Amino acid sequence: MRNSPEFVSAFQVSVTEGLANTLVAIVMQTLKNVLTYSFATYAGKPLELHQELSRVFGSGATILERMITKELFQRLSLRYSNELDFETSVNLARRDMSLSERGNN
Repeated sequence: MRNSPEFVSAFQVSVTEGLANTLVAIVMQTLKNVLTYSFATYAGKPLELHQELSRVFGSGATILERMITKELFQRLSLRYSNELDFETSVNLARRDMSLSERGNN
């Protein structure tokens, strides 16, 4: 039986999304079991999160850190730059949010 282009396309998307959704949940659960602290604790210890991500993912940690930082900056309506390291980026976001909160009070 020959596959239609529509079926092939639907299959590719299904594989990609199905694996992504499943793997994300599995990776998140694994990380929660492997990391020393909760994600909330790492808000004040970004260097320690960097070290632990590097231990688990090796050089791939840099990509994950950029994704985390980009998401954080978007949520805080800050302009993102990938030129800064993870710790500096998190500390900058914290400082900018603190300044913003002071300005609103």
